[in-house]
Amino acid sequence: MANWSARTLRENVECPSLSPDGTSLAFKKRVSEGPREPWRLYVYDLRSGREHPVAERRGIDDQALWTDPETLAYGYGGAVWSVPADGTGAPRQLARGASSPALPR
Repeated sequence: MANWSARTLRENVECPSLSPDGTSLAFKKRVSEGPREPWRLYVYDLRSGREHPVAERRGIDDQALWTDPETLAYGYGGAVWSVPADGTGAPRQLARGASSPALPR
């Protein structure tokens, strides 16, 4: 078995998703200890080491999926939504009656 190592980049995060171009990680980050909306979606730039929240302000407890190098999709409230990964724009509903995004490969 080969040796390997790992390094923690951020605390209180779950469900990382690597961007298609390999430059960013999307994840849900715990921003509150309370039971109401404790998670927010963030993007971490692997080059600069900086993170920022996306424009979605609601608490998201889902793993984000990259639909392309600039866009994330996620489930919320019985629908699938998308939002720009750079923190600009606004959430846009993609599909009703769904719980989490998936892309065929």
